[in-house]
Amino acid sequence: MRAAVGLMLSHGGGGAEPAMSRPDYEQSALHHSCLLVLLRGVGPSRARILQRAFEKVRRVNHIRVNDSAGNPRSIWIRFVHDHPVEHNDWGDFQTHRRLLGLITIGKFDSQTELNELCRQHESLKVRYGSTLFESRAIFFGPDEPPLETIGEVLTPPSAGGRRLQDEFTTPSNFKAQAFFYREQDPCVDLESRIGDFASALFWVLESRRLERSREKADKVSLLLAPFEKRDFVGLDMESRNNRKRCVGRVMKNLADLSLQAGLVDDALSLYHNANETLRSVGDSLWVGATEEGLCAASAVLLYPQMREIETLHRNSSLQEAGTSPLKNTPEKWRASDATKKISANEATVNNVDSTHQQQHQRVTSNSSSCSSVSSLVTTATNSSASDTPTTSSSSTSTISAAPIPGHQRNGDLPGNILKAEEITNYYRKAIINYSKYRHAATIETEAALKASRICIEQNRPLDVAMFLQNILYINLSMSEAERVKRFEIITELYQQIGYQRKAAFFQRLAALKHVQQGSQAPDWNQSYRLMLGSFTGYLLCLDPLEVLENAAGWPALQIDLVQTLITAARRLGQSALATRHMTFLLQTQWDNMSPTEQSEMAVQLQNLSAQCEGSPVPLVLENGTVIPPANLTDLPYCLDFQVKDLPAHLRPQRIKVAKADSGPFLFTPIHFNSVDRRDKKKDKNKIAFQWVQNDLSEVTVRLRNPLPFELPVTDMRLLTNGVVFESLPQTIVLQPHVPTYVALHGTPIETGQLDLQGYSTHTLGVKSNCRLKHMRGRSFPPNYLVDVIPALPRISVKTSLPQTATFSNMNSADIVVTSASLTLYNGESSSCTITITNESATLPLEHLEVNINSNVEQELQKKIFRIDEEALKAKLPVPPQGSIEIVVDVYAEADFVCPQPPASVHSSAAAGDYGAASLTHYSNASTFGHASLPSRVGSPQHRRHEPQNSSFRSTFSGGQPSLAALSLQPGGGGGAGPSSLGSQYSQHIEAQVRLKYSGGEALLAGYCRQCAVSFNLELLPSAQITSWDVLPAEVASQFYLVLDISNLTAQEMSLNYTDTKNILIEAKESCRVPIPVDRCSLEQVVAARAAEVAENLERELCFRTQLLSFNDALSKLCSSHIAERVKINWLLTGTDIQGIASLRGIVLTQSMVDLTAVSPLEWAISFQETPVQPHSEMVCTVGQRSHLSIQLANQSLQPLRNLVLSIKFYQDYLNGMENYNLETRVAISGPNRIAIPILEKQEQKQHTCSVIFFTPGRFKASIECTSNPQKQLEQPASLLTRSCPVETEKVGQSVMFSSSYDEQQVHVWKFIPPIEVTVVEQ
Repeated sequence: MRAAVGLMLSHGGGGAEPAMSRPDYEQSALHHSCLLVLLRGVGPSRARILQRAFEKVRRVNHIRVNDSAGNPRSIWIRFVHDHPVEHNDWGDFQTHRRLLGLITIGKFDSQTELNELCRQHESLKVRYGSTLFESRAIFFGPDEPPLETIGEVLTPPSAGGRRLQDEFTTPSNFKAQAFFYREQDPCVDLESRIGDFASALFWVLESRRLERSREKADKVSLLLAPFEKRDFVGLDMESRNNRKRCVGRVMKNLADLSLQAGLVDDALSLYHNANETLRSVGDSLWVGATEEGLCAASAVLLYPQMREIETLHRNSSLQEAGTSPLKNTPEKWRASDATKKISANEATVNNVDSTHQQQHQRVTSNSSSCSSVSSLVTTATNSSASDTPTTSSSSTSTISAAPIPGHQRNGDLPGNILKAEEITNYYRKAIINYSKYRHAATIETEAALKASRICIEQNRPLDVAMFLQNILYINLSMSEAERVKRFEIITELYQQIGYQRKAAFFQRLAALKHVQQGSQAPDWNQSYRLMLGSFTGYLLCLDPLEVLENAAGWPALQIDLVQTLITAARRLGQSALATRHMTFLLQTQWDNMSPTEQSEMAVQLQNLSAQCEGSPVPLVLENGTVIPPANLTDLPYCLDFQVKDLPAHLRPQRIKVAKADSGPFLFTPIHFNSVDRRDKKKDKNKIAFQWVQNDLSEVTVRLRNPLPFELPVTDMRLLTNGVVFESLPQTIVLQPHVPTYVALHGTPIETGQLDLQGYSTHTLGVKSNCRLKHMRGRSFPPNYLVDVIPALPRISVKTSLPQTATFSNMNSADIVVTSASLTLYNGESSSCTITITNESATLPLEHLEVNINSNVEQELQKKIFRIDEEALKAKLPVPPQGSIEIVVDVYAEADFVCPQPPASVHSSAAAGDYGAASLTHYSNASTFGHASLPSRVGSPQHRRHEPQNSSFRSTFSGGQPSLAALSLQPGGGGGAGPSSLGSQYSQHIEAQVRLKYSGGEALLAGYCRQCAVSFNLELLPSAQITSWDVLPAEVASQFYLVLDISNLTAQEMSLNYTDTKNILIEAKESCRVPIPVDRCSLEQVVAARAAEVAENLERELCFRTQLLSFNDALSKLCSSHIAERVKINWLLTGTDIQGIASLRGIVLTQSMVDLTAVSPLEWAISFQETPVQPHSEMVCTVGQRSHLSIQLANQSLQPLRNLVLSIKFYQDYLNGMENYNLETRVAISGPNRIAIPILEKQEQKQHTCSVIFFTPGRFKASIECTSNPQKQLEQPASLLTRSCPVETEKVGQSVMFSSSYDEQQVHVWKFIPPIEVTVVEQ
C-alpha cells in the first residue's frame, strides 16, 4: 500500500526535485558497461594544435586489467565532451550515468596561461566532485628555442634538454596530476598514461563494488532516484516490503557496478535476482531499471559489434571536402549473424568468436574523424565561467581500439542470458514501467532509443518503428532545440532501417521547428540543412538528371518541399542557392505544373536571378555538400538540331588521284564477317561531311517558347567537346508558342574529331547547358561527331568582264562565286582575266587546278576556251594575301559554212572528226556531176542578200546540185550540247571555270576546295559561206576555191581573203571571191589511204558489216586541207571588231576532191616535139600536121584500173560559152579515147596522135584521164559472211589491196592548164 502511495505521490504536481535535464540521444545499451569520462578542452581554442592529443586519448577506450584474483577484466571507457551535473544525481539509479573521470587538454605559452588552465581544471573537479574518481590534465607548452649561434659554431642544447615542468610550475592549489608536452612533441607515452588513468578508475570502481557486495542485507540503505526523496518521507522503512525494496535496489546497483567492472556473468545473475525481488514489492521504476540492465548485459555478450566507431560531431569548418552525408543513402539495417544464430540452446563459442572478429575488423579500420576541439574548448570555457550546467549536445565518442589478445570468451554463453527476441520484450516492459513515472520520461526516452538500436541489430524494422513511435507520446518538458534534436535522432534511426519516407517527414518537421513562428532566434541554417537532407525520403536527389530519369515520388510534395527550401535559402541570404533550387524546380517538375504555375515559377526565377545569376557549375556548401548544376533544358524547348555543311564553294573535297592498275577486279557475293562488323560499328551520329579548321561553322536550332510572354535568350553558344572550338554568342527574343530558327556559329581551332553536345543559353537570369542527351521526348542522338580537317586557304575571285544578271543554271551552280558575260561575233577572239586573291593570313595557295565545264561538247569547248596551264603552274605558290591572274582566251567558234538541205544527205562517215551534226551533211559524190561556176574566177561579184529560204547556192544542173554546205541548225545537236555552232543565228553558251585549290597541311591530307566563275557567252553571226566550188587554177599545184560569202552583221565588213586582196561587203549583202589554194600533196593522200585500209581491217576483225570507203577518207583529208589553209579575216569597219571565218567542215563532191588533191598521174605532153609548159602558147599553121605526144605515169602506191584517156579540142569564147563541136575545124589522126585496163605502180603509158587544124583561130585542148566504175564482181564469201577461212581471206586481201582509189567512184584527172594552140594561116 505504501508503494502505491509513493506511486501516487510521484505523479503529484510540482515536485521540487529536478528531473534529468535532457536525454542522452547517443546512448546505447552497451554504454551501461562503460566508465564515463569527461574529455574537455580548456583555455583558448587551438583546435589544430590539440587535435592530435584528443585523438590519442580517445583511442584508449578499452583496457585489459587483471583483478586481485588474477582474472582478466575488459574495461570500456566512454568519453564525452559535456555532461550535465544533474545527471550525476541519477548515479544511484544507473551507475553508468556517473562521471567517474576528468581529462582536460590545454595549450599555454606563458605562466599566466598555465595558471588559467589549472584554474579551469579545478573548477571542473569541483563541479563533478561528488562522483569523480580521478582526473588528469594534459598541458602543451611552447617549443624549445632555436639553437644559438656563437660566431660560426652552433651551440648544441644541454644534454637531455630542459623539461617543460622545470620551466613552468603549477599553482599550489592544483592537486591533479598533469602531463607536460612540447607543442611539437609526438606524445609517445600519452596513450600509456591514459591507460594507467583508466586502470586507476577501474580499481576505484572495483573497490566500490566490493564494498557494496560486503554490505549486510539488514544494514543496507535505501537507494533513491532524485525525485523519490520526498516519496518515502514518513514511511516505515523497517517493514518487510521496504527491506526487500532496499535489498533489491542495492542488488541492482551492485549489478550495475559489476557490469562496469567487466563481470557480465555476475551482473546477469544480480539483475535477475534484483528483478524478482523488486517485482515482488511492486517497485515499478527499479523493476524497469533491472529489466533494462538485463537487456544491456545480454547485448554486451550478443552484440559486441555494436562497439563501433562513433565520432564526436565535427565542426563544419573541418568537414572533409567532397564528402557529404546527404549524398550517401544509409543502409536499411545491418545484418547480424550473431543475432540470427544465437539462442539459449544454440550459443557456442564460435558465435562469440565471429562477433569478436567483426569487432576487430571495425576497430582496425579506425577513423581519424572527430569532433571539433574548438567546440570542446569553448564549452569548457563557458561552463567554467558560468559555473552552471550547459545545454549543449551530449554527443559522445566511443572509439573502439583493437581488442587485446585473449579477450575472446572461453566456454558457452551463460544460461541466464536473454534471447534475442526476449531483449525486445524486456525493453518493452521497462518502458511500460518507466511510463508510470512522470519524472522518468527522460529515462523512458533513452530506453526506447536503446531498444531501437538493438532492434536495428536484430533486423526488426517494425519493432524499431514501434519504439520510435512511442517516443513521440512521451511528455517531456524540453526546449525547442531539444525537440529538434529528438526529431533528428528519430530521422537517423528511420534511415537506418530504410524508412526513408518517415525519416524525411521527421527531418522536415525538425527543419520547420527551427524556424516556427514565435521563435526568437530562428535557425534558418539548420532548417535548410535538414530540408536538404530530407530529399531522399521524398524520392528526390540533388542531381536533377537523376530525378528526371527516375520520375518517381509525389510531385505535389516534392514541389512544396523545394519551395520551402527556396524560402530557407532566401532567408539565409544565399541568393545563389535560391536561384539554383528554383532552377532545379523548373527543370524537374515542369511537366507536373499547370501553365499558370509554370509562368509564375518562371517569373519567380527571374526575380531571384536578378539578385544572383544562375550558372551551370556545382555549388559547395560549408559542410561540404555539393549542389549539382541545374539547367533549363526545355526552356526554351528545342524542336530540331541540325548540323550544317559549309557553303558549297568552301566545302572540302578530296583531291582525285589516278588509281594505279593493281590487277583484275575480283567480285564475290560472299559477305565476310569483317565487312559486317565494319557496317555495325558505323557511328550513327557521325556527320557525313567535314568542317575545316579556322572556318566559321553553323548549327541551326529550332526553338519554341512555352511561356505566355516573350522570352529573351542571350549568350547562346554551342557546347562542344574534343577539339578546341570557339563558339560565337547569339541573342534572340522568342515569341510565345512560335517556333523560331536560330543559327549558332563557331570556329574549330584544332583538327580532329569535334563532339557537338548541345548548346548553352542564358534565359530568365540563368545560364544553362542544354545537352542533347538530356532532352527527353525527342529523338536526338547523345551527340554529333564532326571531323575537322586541317585549315584550307580561302580565295576571292574577280574577273575583268561585267557580271551577268543571273548565275548559271548548270550543274554545281552552288559553287559559283562570281560571273562574267561576254558577247562576240563568230570568229572573234577575246580574253578574260580572272584575279585570284589568297585571303588566308598564314596559308599559301600551293595547289590550283582550273577546269572548264560548259553546255557544249568537249571538243568544241576546247576550241572556245583556252588556258595556259604551264603559265599558271609557274605562278604557284601564292603567298598569303597575294594575288595571281589567270587569262582565259575565248574564241567564238562557229560553223561558217551554210548547211545543206537534209534531202541531199547520204553519207554518215567521219563522225569522229566532224561531229555528229557535221557527219550527216556529207554528200555522196558518186551521184553528183561537176558543173563549173557561171562566172570567171578572177572577177568577184556582189549579190544582194536574199531571204534565207531563197537559193543563194549555185543552181541545180540536171537535177544535181553543184555546191554543198555544212553547219548545225540553231538548237541542233543533242546530249550534252552542240558539237558545232551555226553562223546564221545568235548562240548562247553557258560555261563554268572551276577552280580547285588547296595548301598547307590540308594539301598533304588530300583535301581541296572548289569554286567556279560562271561565264555567259553570246555568239553573234558575222560572216557566212553560203556556197562554194573548186575550179582548176592556172598552175597544176593549185586550185581555186570559189566562195559566196554573206555579211550577216548590221555593219559594213572588210573581208581579207588572201594576203593581198580585200573586199568590202555591205550589211546583209554577199559577194563571191576566188581563193587560190595549194593542192593536197600525194603523201597526204597515201597516208589517208593507209589509214583507211587499217581501219577496214580492224572493222572486219571486229565483225562489223559497215566498211569505210576510200572516198570518205579522201574527202575528209581534202576538207581538212582546205580548212587549214584558208582563213578569211573580217573586220567591221569603223570598229576594232575583227575575226576569222573558218572553212572547217566544208563538204566536197568527188569532182572537187579530184581537183583538190594532187593527181596520181604524172603528165608529160609535147606538141610538135616541144614539151608543153604551163601558160605557154603553141603556134601552128592551117593544114599543117602537128604531132601530139601524151605520156602517163602512175605515182600512187596502188595500181589504177579501167582508165580512159581522152583528148578534146574546143574554143573558149571567154564569156562562159565553150564550143566543142569542131568537127569541121579540127581533125585528129588516131584515136582520141584510149582505154587503159590497168596502170601499175610507177608504170608509164604513152599515146601519140596527129592534129590538123582546118581554120585559123585560138584552140584549147582538154586532156583528161577518167576512171570508169568497176563492174560488180562476185565478192568472196569472206567479205559477205563473218567466217574467215584462210584461202578466202587471202583472196579478200588481194581484192582490197589491188583496188585503186575507189573503183566504185568516177575520177577525172585533167592536164592543167589546158593546152592553148594558136592556128595561123600559112
